[in-house]
Amino acid sequence: MRFTNSPYEKMMQQKPRPQAPAPAKPPRGSRCSGCPYWRGIGCVSCYRELMRAPAGGR
Repeated sequence: MRFTNSPYEKMMQQKPRPQAPAPAKPPRGSRCSGCPYWRGIGCVSCYRELMRAPAGGR
């Protein structure tokens, strides 16, 4: 049932959907701080160090 002619009325009657929680950030001061590969746990070997190009390599 519509009470107004507003185009937003249908949207306002919808139940809100739960949103996915934001991914947790690594603790400050840890070696994972600022790492783009953070997934909630620390890596066995650091991906940032592995992805860094070796200096003077062929």
